[in-house]
Amino acid sequence: MTLFRCAALVMLSTSLAGCLVARVPLMIEAHQAEQRFPAKGEIDSAQPRTLISGGLQRRYWVQVPAAARKPLPVVLVLHGGTETAEAVWGQTSLPTLGARDGFIVAAPQGVNKHWNDGRGSTLAGDAPSTADDVAFLRAVIADLVLRDGADARSVFVIGASNGGFMALHFACQAPDALRAGANVISTLPTAEARRCKPAPKPLPWMSMNGVRDPLVPFAGMAEGEERRGEPQPALLSADATFQFLAQRAGCTPEAQISRIGGSVEKRVRRCNGGATAEQYVFSEAGHVWPGLPIKSPMLSMYLGGANLDVDTGEAAWDFFRRTLAAR
Repeated sequence: MTLFRCAALVMLSTSLAGCLVARVPLMIEAHQAEQRFPAKGEIDSAQPRTLISGGLQRRYWVQVPAAARKPLPVVLVLHGGTETAEAVWGQTSLPTLGARDGFIVAAPQGVNKHWNDGRGSTLAGDAPSTADDVAFLRAVIADLVLRDGADARSVFVIGASNGGFMALHFACQAPDALRAGANVISTLPTAEARRCKPAPKPLPWMSMNGVRDPLVPFAGMAEGEERRGEPQPALLSADATFQFLAQRAGCTPEAQISRIGGSVEKRVRRCNGGATAEQYVFSEAGHVWPGLPIKSPMLSMYLGGANLDVDTGEAAWDFFRRTLAAR
């Protein structure tokens, strides 16, 4: 989704001064977050690759850390609908952390900027993809193992929005391929929950959702509700999604609850094998990667607000890294 210019806000306000006043707090908060969190990725650090999957030429971007000891963990980062792999590279700090801590970061590209995440619809109102993206992600993993010394037992996936739905779909349809995963600003479709395959081993999971999300409601969605004229499938609530994934990982029903900043609740459940399942609830945020500054007041309002108390990349890598130690 492209960012609106401030001029759009001016058209709805009384003066240019009003626009500048509205922007100042967001700009200050964004600057402070940029100083506090690891830098977002730069696409120049990655190289593009292509492979054939399902009869189609597919593309992904990859960053392999220099002089790291192999085999290497892998984090797959999945872009949102209407976006690109190059765009999501700059929305997360995972490339920076990968270079620092020695893991591979790969950002595959969906066909026509969408993932076939099993919903049969898109939030953007575009025609849904029919590509076999489960097979494509398996092919990316196999390519990384063959070419870069990736550890097939240490593969993680994270995605936001359409990419988050795809991460959930992949975890349900190919659980053997993952060590752990995370979904951001997305929830589990009820149909996916019914057909979700049993995992051969506990699959630790992390979920992040904003209570003010206007596109993927925190409370779930009824069958047939429309987004841009496109009927949507029924979605579980964010809490029910986490409950499903935590139970699937063999976690305790009790959660340890802590707070981060003034509006973030972190819920941690202990699971089999010493791992955890973790849920982040952002009470004052919406459909935005946590830790990603949105400098346009109009866009921030439309998306339900951004949270700058937690950086998604840091939280995800910390969670993934601890699952390796819990083996």
